[in-house]
Formats: sequence, C-alpha cells, structure tokens
Amino acid sequence: MVLLLYLPICLFAFRQLIPRLPQASRILAIGMLAAQAMILAVALEDTPRWELKGWLWHLDQESSIPNTFASAQLALVSGTALATAILASGRHALYRLYLVAIGLLFLYLGWDEYFALHEKNPDWKQQYLALGAVVVIATNIARRRSPRQTGRWRRVFLTGLAISGVGAMVFKLLPLTCDGIGWLRIQGCLQYDFIEEASEFIGIWLILIAALGDLTEVAPKPRRLVAVFLFAMPILWTILLTHDAWLPRFELRFRAKPASVVFESDLRLLGYQLKQDEESVDLWLYPSAWRSHYNKLGFSLHLIDQASGTSIASHERQTRSQKRLLLAPSYAHIYRKQMAIEIPPEAPANRAYWIVLSLWREEGGGFTSQKVLESDHQMLSETQVILGEFALPAASSAVSAAPLAIFDGSFTLGEVDLPQSAHLGETLNIAFAWRADAARSDEYVQFLHFGHVDSGEWWVHDQQPLGKRLPTRLWYSGLADSEIWAATLPADLASGEYAVFTGLYRLSDQERLPVKGKDGIPFVDARVPLGYLTLE
Repeated sequence: MVLLLYLPICLFAFRQLIPRLPQASRILAIGMLAAQAMILAVALEDTPRWELKGWLWHLDQESSIPNTFASAQLALVSGTALATAILASGRHALYRLYLVAIGLLFLYLGWDEYFALHEKNPDWKQQYLALGAVVVIATNIARRRSPRQTGRWRRVFLTGLAISGVGAMVFKLLPLTCDGIGWLRIQGCLQYDFIEEASEFIGIWLILIAALGDLTEVAPKPRRLVAVFLFAMPILWTILLTHDAWLPRFELRFRAKPASVVFESDLRLLGYQLKQDEESVDLWLYPSAWRSHYNKLGFSLHLIDQASGTSIASHERQTRSQKRLLLAPSYAHIYRKQMAIEIPPEAPANRAYWIVLSLWREEGGGFTSQKVLESDHQMLSETQVILGEFALPAASSAVSAAPLAIFDGSFTLGEVDLPQSAHLGETLNIAFAWRADAARSDEYVQFLHFGHVDSGEWWVHDQQPLGKRLPTRLWYSGLADSEIWAATLPADLASGEYAVFTGLYRLSDQERLPVKGKDGIPFVDARVPLGYLTLE
C-alpha cells in the first residue's frame, strides 16, 4: 500500500518537477525523500532486529524518529517559504505576505507535529479543515498576483496539501480491514497508521518541492548562504526539538557537579548545579530513571539551619512524564529538573544553612519518603542528602583600630571580654570579636588554655569560634561578628591565678594557625595571651 502511494508521485516528481530545480534544491529534495524511504523501510519491517526498534521507529508514536523527521520536514518548508519572501523584494506585497504567512503556519505545524498541541483541543479537526480552506483560497489569490510560471508550483502545493490532509484525517476514520481489500490479499490486518504517516510524509514532500520551486522562480541562482540555511534548517530544528534528550547529558558532563546518590524507586542522582545569592537558592538536578518509574515521584528541597536543625524554607517539585525523544519507553533517561527557594527576609544572617534534597513518591493519596540506598554525599537522615551549604552574609563593620591578633592574614581577633575572676564550678562567659579578611575552606577550632601560674596545671576548652551557627569553612571576606563563650569551669580545678591563651588549629590535622600581634611579631606556639583570671 505504501509502495502504491509513493510510486506514481515519485515518478511524476522526478519527470516533471525535480529537473526544473537548481542543483542544490534537487539534492535537498532527493535527500529528504531518501530519508523518508529509510524511515519507512525500518518502520515497516515485520521482525524488528533490535529491542528498541518497536518504539523508536514506530510511525504512530510521538517523539519517535519518524515523528521528529516529519516535524523537521515541515520546518524546512517554513524556512524555504520565508527565504523566498526575503528574496522576492521586487514582487507584489501580497505575494510576499502570503509567503510569510505560509512560512509561519508551517513553522507552527512543525512544532505541533512534535509536541501534539492539537490533541488538547477536541475540535482540532474542524479548525484544521477551516485553516486548510483558508490556505487554499489564499494560494489561489497569490497565484493571480504572481508570475504565470509559478502556477505549476501552486498546483503541486495544493496537491501535497490534499494528500497530507487525507493522511492526517481520513485514514484514522477507516474501519479495521483484515485479509484483503477486494482482489488485493493481505496478511493479518491493514495498519492504517502506517499509511496515514506515509501520506503525510509524501504530501509534505510535495509541498517542499513546491516551496523550492517558488524559490527557484524568485532566485534561479540564489547565494550560497541560502543553500546553507536550507540544508541546516532540519538539522537545527531537530536539535531544538530534542534538546531535552541531549542537553542534560551535555550539562552533566561539562557544567554540573557529579554525584552518585541512589534512591528507592530506582532513581539515581548523577549531578547537580547550585547557584546561591542573598535572595534565593537555584538548583538544577540531573536524575536518571527508567521512564516507567519516573512518574509520581517528587523532589523536596529544604534550607536547614545547621545550629537548630530547623527548616527555614522549602520547595516541592513533582516529576513529569518525559514526552521527548528518549530512545525507548523504558529507557533510563537523564532528566533536567530545576528547583528554586526564596530565602525568607527574616532569615538570620551569619548563620550556616544546609541545602538538603529528598525524594518522595505519591502512593494511595499520600506521600512516602524514599530512602537513600547509596550516597557519595553527606546524609542528614536516611532520606535526606546534603547537596551544599552556605552562609547568609551580614552588613560588614569597620575593623578594630587595635586588633589583638591577626591569624595568617585571614582572620582577625578583636576585643576579648575576659573577666578578672570567677568561681570554680560556675559558667565562665568570655566574649570574642572576630573578623574575616579572606575566605578559607578549612575547618578551624578555637582553643582556650588556662595555665596555673604557680603549679603549672593546665585546663583546656575547645569550640568553634562562632559556635555551630557559622563554621570557619563558611566565613566570607568582610565577616564581622562576635560570640560569647559559656565555658563551665570544673569544680576540682585548683584555685589561684591562671594565665589564659587562645588560638586556632585546623581540625583535619590539628595544626595551629600561625598568628601575630598588631606589631607584626608572631606569638610563641601560635597562642595569643589574653590576660589573667583568678579562680576562687
């Protein structure tokens, strides 16, 4: 049936139409026909030779190779009509307007072919029939405003329009036919969807020849740039349509931070991108899952205060079934999911926040958190993965005129409020003022050394300089903040006078951070003397 459809049309085209086109247009037309033949040959094969063929090359499936090619062919008609309108500067204004309208119409039809926009409209057939009637009338009017020799191409255009229209609307209405049609015997049942798509293919191909014929009449020897544009049009259009298939892989390889997080529901997080400023956190996820498993899943993004463990903001995003060129219905596609959280204006500054991701599945009207089976990232719980952290900066203040100590050109210790005396067993409150003049990624711990002046006995108390609310790995250039330490003095310490020292050491290797005084002289043992404290 497909052969009977193609044979007379191709014979006529190669005898009467294609010889009238310039070489570049002939190559383009023949190339598009050869692509059709290859797609039909693979799609009509009775015994698929590989597993993916049944879906990927199916003529009646959305987002398949035939569907993508059909859309690209419509886009090529659009590009040819628009190029003709640009080159026809000396022709009648109505003729050029007609070409522009045809170009825009076929551009929309190409988009609709791939994304099936018309299926959301129950009256699409009536509307398309009305649109077809308008195109027929406009074509006849344009024929009167154009040179006589273009009449051949108008007739070819209308013929192709009729063939593709019959394929799109009539064949779907035919009843199932098995065994044979009159004297013609067939095996099994006649699959009208194949004939429908083949009719659309060959009909649009005739329209393309007509558009190339129009271009030939306007510009018999067009510039090379025009030919390059026409040959590139279907390629660029295909890239645009299928960007959901290749763009996530490209970004994952060259832009995203890699990850290996496996959730229940067979979803794997392969990478992500994070962008954070003072107002929001933007996240691009690159999960991979079998297409059948991707439905009814959802991501939750939370900003968690590291000190209190509470969530200050969150965002939920449900997954959507991917309807693009994915190679197969069960293909483990790499998706691209964007999420964003607005940071509340009342969120405290100079605090550390985790960016936490979790996955859930909608089941029975409820939502079930999915456990993390494997992860190369830190976990907050069995269902929560920490993807990043940040600190909200506060307004910077001036550096103390007389800093007490400067640590390796990065951190400055300002005023320290050390009491002169305290009681054993009580809580000692000491206020430290800090400033960061450069950001560092290392984690530092501050120590307090209490040395008995007479006996030489030592007592040590360590903690983060600004507590859990802001670790030094998140200190930023211009940070200015203070913290009041609450150190409980052991009741069994010897009473008397103690010399008090402080300093910083790197948590990873216990190495002290070099420090010097305001006069530039380094302190011995990287310890800053704070004064004396009498314990009673």
